[in-house]
Amino acid sequence: MPLSAGLTALRNQFETGYADELDYCYYSPAGENDTEKYPVVIYLHGIGHGSSVGSQLADSSMATWASAELQERWTDTGGAYILLPRCPEDKTQYWNKSLIDPLRNLIDCFIEDHSENVDTSRIFIGGSSAGGEMTWDMAIAYPDYFAGIYPLAATGTRSEEDIKACKDVSIWIFASERDPLVNYSLNVIPQWEKICAYNSNPASCRLSTFTQVLNPDGTKGDSNHRLYTTIMYDLFTVDGSTYPNVTTQNGKGLTVNIVGGKGIISWMCNTHSDFDGTPSTNNSVPGMIDFMLIPIRNIIFRIANIIQRILGFV
Repeated sequence: MPLSAGLTALRNQFETGYADELDYCYYSPAGENDTEKYPVVIYLHGIGHGSSVGSQLADSSMATWASAELQERWTDTGGAYILLPRCPEDKTQYWNKSLIDPLRNLIDCFIEDHSENVDTSRIFIGGSSAGGEMTWDMAIAYPDYFAGIYPLAATGTRSEEDIKACKDVSIWIFASERDPLVNYSLNVIPQWEKICAYNSNPASCRLSTFTQVLNPDGTKGDSNHRLYTTIMYDLFTVDGSTYPNVTTQNGKGLTVNIVGGKGIISWMCNTHSDFDGTPSTNNSVPGMIDFMLIPIRNIIFRIANIIQRILGFV
């Protein structure tokens, strides 16, 4: 289905699934009697987009990744699974470390259900804001599981130990110098410097730095925290144009030009892991203090959600 069909039609291609306490929406590229092995791209929504079943799909434009134009960009497979888990915000639950294993179980169940067509060496996870933080939590807990991660407008700065834990994972960070919620100098740059220093393949890692974040039509975006708009159309490279107001460099300090359809999907096409589906152990089991702080964190996120909606940040 082409992009011209519109978001509603593209969203209608998605199905809903459940795994214990979490639900998800997904798009499958596999046809009947299909033997191709497809990558899996996971996107974790930010605060305010998990209020009900299907809201993570309805509140984003990730359905564009199910369009013919973007599916065809997977040059070796002709497509990829798109998996959108939902954090149950209707139960005052927000992405946190207590959901690491439930989310891992969700992904495991999804892969098992589609085992005939999933390439376990090409599982990618990313997310926006709190979803970007959860992306880091998942990569640090299960570094062997993911070929690449793409956190967008992620808050917080990870320790050297955390960065070293996922040193074999390819990482693409998306950040805005004008983000009102994430300090570029204090949060983003220190994290990026650690990635450059400790990642085993820094050439595969990228940092895209935005100034003004734009809408898909090129108009000024509502918020420079809404970096998810930049990836929904593969960095707006669908028509071969260049996304303005952004510079991208790899972990070796070299400039990466995002032109002619060479966006995030192109990066994923060239990124693999050694994961073969073998169960692994959570490397960052939450401690007692973590569990004590989770209820407080959920209340803070609830308040943040209300404030962000008022200010138009989500």
